[in-house]
Amino acid sequence: MNLKKIIYTLFKINTNPIAKYKNIHDGEECVLLGDGVSLKWFDLKAFSGKISITVGYIPFHNDFEDLNCKYCFLVEPYWFYPLVKTSTPGKRYIKNWVQLKYREIIKKYPEKKFFINLSNQPVLKGENINYIFYDLPNTDLVKEYYNKGINPFHGSFRASILLAIYMGFKKVYLVGFDYTHTPSRFLHWYEKGMGIFIEQQDYQKEFLKIAEKYIEIFTITVDDGISTKVKYISYENYTGFKCNYKENTEIINEKYLKALRTWPTYNL
Repeated sequence: MNLKKIIYTLFKINTNPIAKYKNIHDGEECVLLGDGVSLKWFDLKAFSGKISITVGYIPFHNDFEDLNCKYCFLVEPYWFYPLVKTSTPGKRYIKNWVQLKYREIIKKYPEKKFFINLSNQPVLKGENINYIFYDLPNTDLVKEYYNKGINPFHGSFRASILLAIYMGFKKVYLVGFDYTHTPSRFLHWYEKGMGIFIEQQDYQKEFLKIAEKYIEIFTITVDDGISTKVKYISYENYTGFKCNYKENTEIINEKYLKALRTWPTYNL
């Protein structure tokens, strides 16, 4: 039995509470916010009219409290351990200062529900924490992906859309998921600069093909940007406001930047 199966066997009982979220938002719409650089052009207040789900470090954003955020996802395995292995060449273990700041977020917002990878269960517990791990109770949705050779929990993009479907949302607006744009921008909103244009051919094509059977997906683009991956709508058409670029230092508190600077690949 490999390590993933051992973890799932040992802690499976901790994923059972996820069942209470099945169809909890049946027929509703939501906004799903990722860490893409396009957020630098957007005012988060403009998305407050719908329930929002955040992925990654959106809770570090200065305007996080302006969102109608009910759920926060950080699904990276083993992220909340004191040491983390870098993904760059010359891989090494470093002190994980970022997770310490995210722990503060979890404590600060007890009313919000946090979805965390089950591998973090030994070092992270709380009344507002839900653990996920390669399955969802009382649904065949996950099996449909696995039957196609697709791991629906691989990465925050897939996991967050999967859970939005599980919760019953019928329409989702992607904000800050820039790989769904054409062309795409590479960079995070908390890094310096406007990003680099790249092309993501057939980005998540097979995953999205299944997802769109259950949920209508729009991506919010900058100015007159388009998408060839999903339906799209510009920020101005969605909100009625023009884009207004802000640099990272204008939209994130220095205490969070200080922690993020310890990560070797971020351009801060």
